[in-house]
Amino acid sequence: MRKTLLPSIAAALAMALTPAFAAAHTKLVNSTPAANSTVSKVTSVNLRFNEKVIASTVKAELVMTAMPGMAGHAPMKIPTTPAIAKDGKSMTLKARRALAPGTYQVKWSAAGSDTHRMGSEFSFKVK
Repeated sequence: MRKTLLPSIAAALAMALTPAFAAAHTKLVNSTPAANSTVSKVTSVNLRFNEKVIASTVKAELVMTAMPGMAGHAPMKIPTTPAIAKDGKSMTLKARRALAPGTYQVKWSAAGSDTHRMGSEFSFKVK
């Protein structure tokens, strides 16, 4: 009976001692503007990740999805200048000018230490 329990105990011990970062994926931990918020005078979007991202894997875009008084407004990509912070955990999308009132969507994807590309999207409104 001891011989059959030994492999199970060894496997459980190995899993307990495996570093937590090995199973981690890149996640967005916060943003400015925050998801689903209504803000005014926005000139940039800041993204903060749970880990350092690999710069060559980072993609992000800002799209205006709705404009007040213009029903059926087609989504419009907003030109931005992206910059990754020195810590590698945050990114800024700087717009050329303050965003006009409307609804915006941010889409991002990036890979961290595990090299798995992750991504998501969120929206916010400018009044």
